[in-house]
Amino acid sequence: MFLQGFHALVWMVVLAALLISAWTDLKDRIIPNQYVGVVAISGLLISLVARPEQIWISLIAALSLLIGLGVLAHFGFIGGGDVKLIGAVVLLFPPDQIGRLLISIVLAGGLLSIGYLAARYIVRRRLARRPAPCAATGSGVRSSAGWFFDERARIVAGGPMPYALAITAGVMVLKAGEVWKCLPVSFCSF
Repeated sequence: MFLQGFHALVWMVVLAALLISAWTDLKDRIIPNQYVGVVAISGLLISLVARPEQIWISLIAALSLLIGLGVLAHFGFIGGGDVKLIGAVVLLFPPDQIGRLLISIVLAGGLLSIGYLAARYIVRRRLARRPAPCAATGSGVRSSAGWFFDERARIVAGGPMPYALAITAGVMVLKAGEVWKCLPVSFCSF
């Protein structure tokens, strides 16, 4: 019973950190290190409690991804925050699920990319027809109109996507699949 409560609590913290990271990435195109740290520490705690004999495999996988994706980040193909967050979320799952996790993240990223490509097409088409109104922001607090104006400018310029959304979605889809399998069973190791 203690393990169920522990896992549920840690996963609530993880999901909160991932959602805040996704929101911050969407808003400012940055993933704060403190949320990446929360996810990584949570993943290590889950590994230590649920599968201590496999923690070294998870650490090697996370480090390998950090190095491999870090090279891509060095050349500007992916953001540094995305690299760190992917390395952290790998620690959340057993080694035999890392491939499925990465596929979930890639598929979510593909859907995000399709959405941004469609948005770029639509926004550029609308801008060609009429000039954009200026968004007003006041007293240091950004309005939703200001965020939409900034996002539209990023889309038109072909700026980076908020990939923390895809990472969060990939984790949530994989975790939801685990929970879904457990629903008919009376005991589920959440």
